[in-house]
Amino acid sequence: MDGLLPGYKKCFFCGPATGGLGLELRYGDGKAACEFTASDKFQGYDGILHGGIVSGILDEVMWWTVFTQTRQMCATSRIEVEFKRPVECGKVYRASGSFLKKTGKIYYLSGLIEDERGKVCARGNASFREFMFTLEELAMHLDFRGVSDEIRALFQPQGLT
Repeated sequence: MDGLLPGYKKCFFCGPATGGLGLELRYGDGKAACEFTASDKFQGYDGILHGGIVSGILDEVMWWTVFTQTRQMCATSRIEVEFKRPVECGKVYRASGSFLKKTGKIYYLSGLIEDERGKVCARGNASFREFMFTLEELAMHLDFRGVSDEIRALFQPQGLT
C-alpha cells in the first residue's frame, strides 16, 4: 500500500487550508513521509526554520507512521529532537517517520528531516500512547481529496473495508 494520506482539516501541519504548512504526506515502504519547502514566515533566526516547527514536522510524520502501521489512535507522549544542521527557509527537505516497536500501549518511533543531498538536519525519537479517539471521529475531520480507495480503507472500522 502506498499513496497520498488525507490531511486533518484543522491541523497546522497537514491541514490543507489552515495557513500553516499544508504538508502533503504520503505513505509507502512502511513510512509516512513528505517533502516540504518552508516559508520564511515560519523562521526563528533569519532564514532558518523555527525549531518548534522542525519538531512539529517530525511529530507529524511519526504520528502518521504509527497510525498507518497499526490503525491505532495515539497521542504523542514524549518527543526528543536532535538538531544536526539548520533547516533553511526556501529549500526543499524530506521528512519521514519509522516505526520501531510497541511495548504495552506505548509505540516508539523515529523520524528524520533530510536535505536534498540526504544529509540529516534533524532527528527525532518519540513515544505515542494509545488514545481514546475513534476512527469515525478522526475520519470526519479529514480531507480525502486525491486519496486512493486503498488508503481510505485505513479509516474504516475493521471488517468494513
